[in-house]
Amino acid sequence: MKKLAQSILEFSFVFLIIMSIFLSIIELSLFWRAKHSVVNIANEIIANIQIQAQNTKSTSEIGACALKTVEKSAGLLNLEGTSFTLNGNNNYYTITSNFKKKDKSALSVFISINNLEKNDISAGVSYIYSGIFLYQKGKEIFSGPIQSIQKF
Repeated sequence: MKKLAQSILEFSFVFLIIMSIFLSIIELSLFWRAKHSVVNIANEIIANIQIQAQNTKSTSEIGACALKTVEKSAGLLNLEGTSFTLNGNNNYYTITSNFKKKDKSALSVFISINNLEKNDISAGVSYIYSGIFLYQKGKEIFSGPIQSIQKF
């Protein structure tokens, strides 16, 4: 009987350690997936903006193009059914999701149009990641400004 109780106790300790390692691996893989998705969304936005900037010189059309790209790419961050809002003026636009985490927009996109004639445009994406047991209160992932300057 003592041997059975000792085996059960040892199994429970080892099981807890192995499960915590296993769940940590899953959590970190979800975090890195979100981090790479944010960078991919930023790259896709800047690529589509560059194509739109070659076809038009209207900054409002460039903002609308960025909004369409965000709506298509939101599935990478599990924000498929989320609506997005475009705000801004001639040189600076923000796109925010209506889904909130930590009283902030879960996904925010910042677009700066420095010189439209030279296609000097930069974009950054910010996402609030909430994990299963790591980063439960949320951690902000930012792509950094991705800038594209092309002279034709």
